[in-house]
Amino acid sequence: MQVRTSICRSCNAFCPVDVTVVQERVIKVAGDGRAPLYHGYTCPKGRALPRLHNHPDRLLTSLKRQADGSFKPISSADLIDEIGDKIGALLEKHGPRSISTYLSGAVLEQPAASAMMISFLEALGSPMLFTAATIDQPGSSISYALHGKWLGGRIRPENRDVYMVVGGNPINSKQYLPQNPGLQIKAMRKRGAKVIVIDPRRTETARLADIHLQPIPGEDPAILAGLIHLIIAEGGVNRVFVETNARGLEQLTQAVRPFTPHYVAARAGIDETQLRTVARVLRDANTGDLGLGTGPSMATRGILSSYLALCLNTLRGFWASEGDEAMHPSVLLPRREFKAQPSPPRPAWGFGEKTRIRGFEETAAGMPVAALPEEILTPGEGQVRALFLHGGVLLTWPQQSKTIEALRALDLLITHDIVLSPTARMANYVIATKMQFELPAFTLLNEIVGAAGHSGYGYADPFAFCQPALVEPPAGSDLLEAWQTYYRVAKKLGLRLKITNWRTEAREKPLIDMEHEPTTEQIYDLMCTGSAIPLQQVRQYPDGHIFEHAREKVRPRDRDCGDRFELANPDMMAELRLVASESILGRRKTDAEFPFLLISSRMQNSTNSFFRVPGVVKWGYNPAFMNPNDMKHLGLRSGDEVEIRSRHGTVTAFVEEDAGLRPGVIAQMHGFGGSPGSGYDPRRDGTNVNQLTAWSDDYEPHTGMPRMGALPVAVTAARRSSKEPNHR
Repeated sequence: MQVRTSICRSCNAFCPVDVTVVQERVIKVAGDGRAPLYHGYTCPKGRALPRLHNHPDRLLTSLKRQADGSFKPISSADLIDEIGDKIGALLEKHGPRSISTYLSGAVLEQPAASAMMISFLEALGSPMLFTAATIDQPGSSISYALHGKWLGGRIRPENRDVYMVVGGNPINSKQYLPQNPGLQIKAMRKRGAKVIVIDPRRTETARLADIHLQPIPGEDPAILAGLIHLIIAEGGVNRVFVETNARGLEQLTQAVRPFTPHYVAARAGIDETQLRTVARVLRDANTGDLGLGTGPSMATRGILSSYLALCLNTLRGFWASEGDEAMHPSVLLPRREFKAQPSPPRPAWGFGEKTRIRGFEETAAGMPVAALPEEILTPGEGQVRALFLHGGVLLTWPQQSKTIEALRALDLLITHDIVLSPTARMANYVIATKMQFELPAFTLLNEIVGAAGHSGYGYADPFAFCQPALVEPPAGSDLLEAWQTYYRVAKKLGLRLKITNWRTEAREKPLIDMEHEPTTEQIYDLMCTGSAIPLQQVRQYPDGHIFEHAREKVRPRDRDCGDRFELANPDMMAELRLVASESILGRRKTDAEFPFLLISSRMQNSTNSFFRVPGVVKWGYNPAFMNPNDMKHLGLRSGDEVEIRSRHGTVTAFVEEDAGLRPGVIAQMHGFGGSPGSGYDPRRDGTNVNQLTAWSDDYEPHTGMPRMGALPVAVTAARRSSKEPNHR
């Protein structure tokens, strides 16, 4: 028996873990108490990894779909040959744009996959790279483009007087406080900082907060505009900071004038006194920060909410000052300077690849996923005919029926997976991949996301980890690492590849040796070309390490800096005027037929559509949580089967009480369910809430992201025949 160190890659937190190995078999995972920052923390997902590695349904060889819909094993060599031939034929007949890829959280286990996939597409000449970033908080990137970004970075957690989270639950999601979030919140409060949570649920994070506002879902823009109104009206603007670093205060003041405390409280269903208290805490704080979770993004107008949050930070001067220690310094990325000055706004859209669908185009968040199903289904020049998938899109994209239609229409669908998941069952080829402890581990992806603009990820301190694989794949298996697919197909097609990291502006793109296949460790070395700390030095620390000499101070403003933040972007001001003038109930779309609002929530034991071993989630499925009074009114008890119906679809679910949930709201986690008509059992597989959504519903005009939260629904007890057994 040996105990070896690694990191858990079940989410972006990358918690360091001790892994007990017996005869190349993972039998236990526990938190690594020696690692800095995390204090030995790990969650149930990490502790369940031995069961995941040893799961009997795990794929040990790749699969090829047969004419009758069944699957048969295919060797890695034959797989690459066949995929290469098919891609070559599509390129010759339809051109590079016919080849597309999709990246999501599935690449957390396979950090080289994203770089190699992008390199592959660039070598092909295809612009059709899609990621989850346009249906999962696209506002985090786009709002920086509209507002501008502070080159000194955010204020470090230990220096904050106040921290406000809107529609997020860091205890479960690990966003904004990735390393042991509960401990970080308690530490902030112990130092005297105030923690504010705005969420329709009394989440695990809200229970630790000083103030919790519990609004009607979808009213985040109104609340943020109301707070800006109060900050301006009550003299809370940091005039020196704004006059030096921003423009548009007068126009913003006019735009938020309708959002009086009385109006916002009535509209959002919150207490006016509490709203004023939040504004006063923000006004009186010298330092602070705001973080938006998935809630405001899914409830529509996520870009506006993100933009207003940046404006609020700027009005208060909540950015790192000259001489402060910088947050998110580089370790595995090239060193960068932090300066106490803004970078100006840049184009958020109108600069890149155009799609053929509804005028959608590339934005600061990337190519719009909303266009991809129709790009597959719409005939003509530029039609997408082949798709490489990293992610369970059947369970995570809106409008599952449209996803099924699009995936079936492809000439070639290739997915990487560890089991025959609902999405994998749609594929022509299922590439069986190694699992996380069979792969070298390093923390570059987390650093990339934090540096690219999402302040919810990355490391406040210069921490990094890189260690080799812990165990060999199972004996007799024929598994690939995801990056090898793109490398080997590229080699077959005679392409030359250069390493391109996702969402980074590379100073150089190293050439990959196409004659002698590199190891994964060598690919990592190329991905870290020019890093602040050499990767070989990082490898010397089995528990990870904080590299003190990589810490950075925020430098003075350039003497000739004339750049300014934009507080009154015309598109955002127009949207804010629309919010102020619209019919509130007309916008909300609740009525006698659809009286409830469905929101997406998170559970500690599950990440999106990642494969779950039995027993990790308490119920096995994702319950529909309801306020006990709402359940009593409908004659429901915990565990009852119900039918949830929207204007776009109907699903079966099972209700549970949540006394901390706002009445009139249903909270249910996304990423569950199965493929209709394939033996899907909602009690075993859970409920796919995306069957209740539609791409055409209230979509954002630039990203195409539709309403995925604050969704009007009806709930009724399920109809049962006398022959059906009672589930209780």
